[in-house]
Amino acid sequence: MSRPKKVVLEMSVLVALMGVTFYLLLRDRNITMVWASVMAAKKGYILLAVASMLLYIFCGGWCIRVLLHGLGQSMSIWRCFKYSFVEFYFSALTPSSTGGQPMQLVYMKQDGYSISDSSVILLAVTALYKLAFLMLTLIFFLINWPMMAEKIFVMRYLFILGLVLNVALIFGLCCLLFSKRLVYFLSTTVLRLLGKLHLVKDAERHVFSLARKSVQYRRCTSFMKAHPVIVLRTFGVLVIQRLALLIIPYLIYRSFGLRGYGITQLLAVQLLLSMCVDMLPLPGAVGISEKAFLVLFGPIFGNHLLTSAVLLSRGISFYLMVLLSGIVISGIQLSTMFKKKKTQTPPNNLTNSGGTPK
Repeated sequence: MSRPKKVVLEMSVLVALMGVTFYLLLRDRNITMVWASVMAAKKGYILLAVASMLLYIFCGGWCIRVLLHGLGQSMSIWRCFKYSFVEFYFSALTPSSTGGQPMQLVYMKQDGYSISDSSVILLAVTALYKLAFLMLTLIFFLINWPMMAEKIFVMRYLFILGLVLNVALIFGLCCLLFSKRLVYFLSTTVLRLLGKLHLVKDAERHVFSLARKSVQYRRCTSFMKAHPVIVLRTFGVLVIQRLALLIIPYLIYRSFGLRGYGITQLLAVQLLLSMCVDMLPLPGAVGISEKAFLVLFGPIFGNHLLTSAVLLSRGISFYLMVLLSGIVISGIQLSTMFKKKKTQTPPNNLTNSGGTPK
């Protein structure tokens, strides 16, 4: 399947999931009352939530810029937004957010950055992002443990699954970064097993290709060891980025004039929600995120505001950003097409009056 057709298919699945989700959210609700609650929310907090998401987008690209500068390469502020919008949009379209970074590589290659450097940088960002997520989870869970113990029990199956998947991902990244022998052993064992099961053709060729890629990935280890200050700066920016996303439910909470819960409590609940749904094989975790929000934030917002809260929170943190990302990417594609058309059009002085090239 060609890439454009695949994107259309992924977008169709996402739109279908969105339609089902909104139907289930609103089918038993008084839409007029829900809308009235949304409109009654304090606009200052809503604007802060939108600004927080733009900060989230910017920080994602800024991390790439910091690491590129460490490798002696420049990157404009516009590209901070560009690469982060690309990551957000294609992550939203693909299950478990797997499509974001591959498409970042495509756009970075188009801008002249090497695949090897870009791969190393994106691998480092992924590893540090996951570490920031786990660090914040540990801190805020411990601060609010009595409340979180109860909520973890309610979501225990999804929580265990999410924790296992996140730990497995970090373990895999650490293998790529630090253990040459383990990478070779695991890759050759798995690929040869798949070859024996006739699930992979020419398994030995894949083993050789994966071994070459692992050498490229381990360049990240040398880079991180040689530039600890840059790594710490990047980690700090990623912590800010994660907090910018996590704070959205709290801002929505305050927009309704509610005060019973503190900011650390709502950050902890949102961390639990993210742990449970982020790596599930659904585009943008659509549907399951809204359901988890209803379960976890139900006692916090109350039944009369819960639907309005989930619409505002997910609307700002996901749906609005998907729309904005799509507009930005469409603009990039149109600009690229225009430039290509302009370079392919021969100048007027190359043609005679009959229209035939001289």
